[in-house]
Amino acid sequence: MRYKSMAALMLCVSAQAAELPWDLSYQAALRDHPIADNEFMRIWPLQHPERPIYKKLAAYQGEPIIASLLVERPDSHAGDAQATWFIVTRNGAQACPFHPKFMKTPCQALDPERVSQAIRQIMLTPDPTPPAGTGGVVDANYFGKSRPLLMNYVGYLSAYIDGKVLQRPVSLTELAPTAQGPEAGRLAAILQRAVGTDAGLPFAAPVTDAVADIPPRATDTTEFNQRRALILEVEGYLRNNDYQKLDALRNRLLKSRARTASGVWQLAVYYGALKSYPGRTRDAAHWVQMEARAKAWEKQAPASGAARIFHAYVLMARGLSYRGTGFVEAVSQEDLNRLLAAMGEAQIVLTQADQQLVKDKDPELYRLLMNIAAWSANFRATDNRTGLRMGIQHYPDYHELYFTAALFGNAMWNAAPDEIEDIATRAAAVGGADAAAMYARVYWYANQEVYGDKLFDDPASLADWDRMKTSFDAMVARYPDPWNLNAYAYFACRARDYPVMDDVLRRIGERRVFQSWGYRGELAYDECLAHSGERRMRPDAAEIRQRDDHLYRGLLYYASAVARKQGLQDEALRALAKAETIANRIYTHPGMPLYYHRARAQLTLNRDEEAAASLTTGLQYQPDYFEAFYYRGLAYDKLGRTDAARRDFEQTVALMQALQREGKLKYRGTPEQKGSYRADLKNMVEKLKQYGLKTPAVVFEVN
Repeated sequence: MRYKSMAALMLCVSAQAAELPWDLSYQAALRDHPIADNEFMRIWPLQHPERPIYKKLAAYQGEPIIASLLVERPDSHAGDAQATWFIVTRNGAQACPFHPKFMKTPCQALDPERVSQAIRQIMLTPDPTPPAGTGGVVDANYFGKSRPLLMNYVGYLSAYIDGKVLQRPVSLTELAPTAQGPEAGRLAAILQRAVGTDAGLPFAAPVTDAVADIPPRATDTTEFNQRRALILEVEGYLRNNDYQKLDALRNRLLKSRARTASGVWQLAVYYGALKSYPGRTRDAAHWVQMEARAKAWEKQAPASGAARIFHAYVLMARGLSYRGTGFVEAVSQEDLNRLLAAMGEAQIVLTQADQQLVKDKDPELYRLLMNIAAWSANFRATDNRTGLRMGIQHYPDYHELYFTAALFGNAMWNAAPDEIEDIATRAAAVGGADAAAMYARVYWYANQEVYGDKLFDDPASLADWDRMKTSFDAMVARYPDPWNLNAYAYFACRARDYPVMDDVLRRIGERRVFQSWGYRGELAYDECLAHSGERRMRPDAAEIRQRDDHLYRGLLYYASAVARKQGLQDEALRALAKAETIANRIYTHPGMPLYYHRARAQLTLNRDEEAAASLTTGLQYQPDYFEAFYYRGLAYDKLGRTDAARRDFEQTVALMQALQREGKLKYRGTPEQKGSYRADLKNMVEKLKQYGLKTPAVVFEVN
């Protein structure tokens, strides 16, 4: 009941914000369009009461909506709610795809007439025919012995137009053009037309002819089916408390190091299913039940490493449920404490089992430790490197170690701007039998999880297409599965290397895998086909310079605002050395900021002569920077060169006084920056007092 009441409450808020008369708990839809009580899509909305659509509806601030269509369905991996929301207003239309992990995917502008006609056609489309017998059985004993869980429906649609409302379940057949029967792919065909992928076809065709004029495209489902079968097997054993079979499956995969057709570790798919099984909810009763399940497994199999890993993943999921997905500033201290407590408990569970896991030679131990460390207090970017180094000493070809490092190797986690490139390069050097393919695999993952499907457009990405191409060649030579070949063609397209794309497309033939074509799947495939026959377009000088400039500024910020303040002085100097190389290539000179921040790190390391030399160089480019004179004076003071120190300190005060007279002795920054600067000023005042000098007061401006 709690799930239902929460969903109803969120519905009220959301529907008012977007003014759409939908019941997104779908209980009304199920009354009007009934499906079997044991269908997965009957229980799915209750399992996911806090879906992304609620936030999207509540946040909508556009023009009044005159027609709309929402298609919600679980993703194929964890059951997370992915959706496409079509919006028609008086002046336009758009389609907005989203997923809990990818909430910022841009909307696509559409023809409002096309979308409106598509919605009207959907309103006239009859309900899908119920399956013969039970139809698709996912788990024969999900609800108890001989009480199966069925999968004949894979989502819901909600439509609104002309003052009319329709909500109903969507059948698997309606979204599968390769299925059998007159309903096969009919909804997919209508949606294709809504977004304009049926160029030249008569949109307003009768409902009964909805798919007749759109021949289905052949697709290859080998990899998808292989992963899904394994996920369903793991989830079935968990639901039935069959821990003996869970352990047997894990031990077999661990020993065999079996791969899927595309080369992915089946052990990683197994653990991915364990990791996602607990879900996300703030319902305390759910977590009591989940932890009881984990403890039951541990009790039945005290030597099971997999049981301990599952227990740790349950605790981690509990903590992340309270943490949420927003900015940390918006999370209450109480919820942060819950997160940290859960991570601490997970760490204890693993500590108690680490000997067994090391004995088992289970690489998932290190992947899990990296996850827990990232969400714990006082996480630092270099902790990520330490975890990766520990893991790959034993398991250099376990892809998930590099993927996890890449996930926490971006600016959001205060990592160096070249961190992911370093991870990809390291993977290519030590990645075991898969080393040659690892550069492409790491960036393939990072494209999805870090760069928002904009690997070659995001200025923060350092992916080198020529290296990636060579790496893809190695990957498809060993694993020529269409899953990999389609990804190769997709990235060639995004890198604007159209001759390579054409060559790979010829190898693919009819074996399309739209899951490998980024967030937009088939739409991206069609857009890339439009470039077939074009020559390769290399980045021009302006693009290269822009990326170098972005990297230079990122390294400078990381060195000064992250590494140095975390006490990682050697890491700060490493970043600054790389920044200097870039600056010498694209600028006349690096300028004061680089030398100033280098000197600050050198002073902390008691490399005082080097610090004085760095500031002397910097002052050539900015001779009125009073802080540079102060810190060079400090270096001289530490070296016992008091006369030189006094001259620099006197110049510091003189420059500050000049700024004060001009009303420019001011500091503006975030509260955290102001706190740090006040501490530095306090030290400056005390040091200058020792030389009989008085420091003018700095004005701290309000942001």
